[in-house]
Amino acid sequence: MTTQNQPVVVAGIDGSGESLAALDLAADEASRRNHTLRIVHAYSWPTDGAAVPFGPITVIEPFAAAQALLAEGADRVRASHPGLTLTTEVVIGNAAGTLVTESETASLLVIGARGRGGFAGILAGSVATQVSAHAHCPVIVVRPGTDVSQLAANIRPVVVGVDGIGESQAAIEFAFEESSLRGVSLTAIHAWTEPPRSGGEQFTPVGYGYDEAHREAERTLAESVAGFSEKYPEVRVFRELVRSLNPAEQLLSASKEAGLMVVGSRGRGGFAGLLLGSASQALIHHARCAVAVVRTAH
Repeated sequence: MTTQNQPVVVAGIDGSGESLAALDLAADEASRRNHTLRIVHAYSWPTDGAAVPFGPITVIEPFAAAQALLAEGADRVRASHPGLTLTTEVVIGNAAGTLVTESETASLLVIGARGRGGFAGILAGSVATQVSAHAHCPVIVVRPGTDVSQLAANIRPVVVGVDGIGESQAAIEFAFEESSLRGVSLTAIHAWTEPPRSGGEQFTPVGYGYDEAHREAERTLAESVAGFSEKYPEVRVFRELVRSLNPAEQLLSASKEAGLMVVGSRGRGGFAGLLLGSASQALIHHARCAVAVVRTAH
C-alpha cells in the first residue's frame, strides 16, 4: 500500500543489475522531491504451480523469492537514504502491464533498460519500451553502464530535445524541474531539417530561404524555453541549434556528456498511432546516460 496524500515515485525491480541501478536512482528522485518511494516486483505465476529457481543454487517458492527480493531492495534504500518513506509490493501479473497501471498514480516511474531475462543482443527490453510508450507519468529508463553515483553527485547537465510543437512542452517542463532539483544546468537542443513551421498546418512561404529558416528555428527554440525560464529562474539554460537530417543522432551525441536526457514520446513527424518517436526509441536503445520519456496527455 502507498502512503496517503503523498506523491509516489515507483521503482520496478527484478534483481538485475540495471534494475538495482534504477532503484538507486528512484531513491534519489524520491528524496529530492520529498515523495514516497514505492518498490514493485511483478511476476507471472508458473502455470503448473511448481517452484522456480531463484539465485544460482537455491530453489524457492516464487512468492517468497519475490518478497526476499523486495526486502533486499528496501534494505539497500534504507542504507543509502535512511529518512526516506518507502513501501514495497509483490504483484502477480505481466511486468509491463503492472508498471503502466502503477504509473496512473505515480509522479515518476524508474526502470532498467533490460531486465533479468534480457539478452546481450537486445538493446532495450520489451518492458522498458512498452512502459515508455504507454505510461501515464514520466518514465526514466536507466541505460547499461549508467553511473548512478555520478548522477547523485549532480555534476552533469540535463539535456532536453525540443521539437517546437506541443509534444515537447511536457518534456521541457520536466527537464527544467530536474535541473532545478539537481542544481545543474539545462541544455535545450533543437535540430531542424527543413524550414520550420510555427503554425502547425501552415504552408512554408514561397522563397523561404535558409537565413529566414534559421531565424525561425532560433525563435522556436527561444520561445519553447522562455516561459519555463521564468518559472525556474535558478536554472542556467544553454540553447543549442543544429541543422541535421538525423535529430536522433544529435541527441545521442549529447548523451555522452549528459546526466539525464529528456525527450517527448513523439517528435515533429510522429503519427497518432506511433506512441514512441524515432528519437525516443533511439535514446532508449543507445543513449550513454539515463533517459526520461515524458508523454503529453491526450
